Amino acid sequence: MNIDPALLSPVSALVGALIGGGTSLIAAIYTQRSQDRLQRVAGEVAKREAVYADFVFHASNLLLRAYTRDGIELTGDEQHLIGLINRMRFFASPNVVATAEAVVRIIVEISLKPSIELRQLAKESLSQRLDPDPLLEFSLVGRADLDNVRRTVM
Repeated sequence: MNIDPALLSPVSALVGALIGGGTSLIAAIYTQRSQDRLQRVAGEVAKREAVYADFVFHASNLLLRAYTRDGIELTGDEQHLIGLINRMRFFASPNVVATAEAVVRIIVEISLKPSIELRQLAKESLSQRLDPDPLLEFSLVGRADLDNVRRTVM
């Protein structure tokens, strides 16, 4: 089989261009997919952080109110807290949702107890006679959930 030397150079250039172009195209597709994945994960983390932070904020307000006031009131904060738990059910793990529900149960239990003055609450908190912070467990579980989502990138 004889190969015409005049065709060898253009054919080699064409094959090289095809291989180089194909490699560049594959690299660009891979890079774009990686960037899209990073953006989706960052969006998911931001969404979860916002819901978890909002839950902690409203639960903290309700917890303080539960300690210092007698009776249970149904205000916008309680409704918002339940709404946040329902939002969590769309994306959070069952452990996160269960911990959030436990926080609400603890707030209701504290609401059913006699109220204490804010000064007494501060004294008990400083002397650590007060029950452990019910939001601590939720914060730890939420943080683990966020770390788990971030790890999906790696």
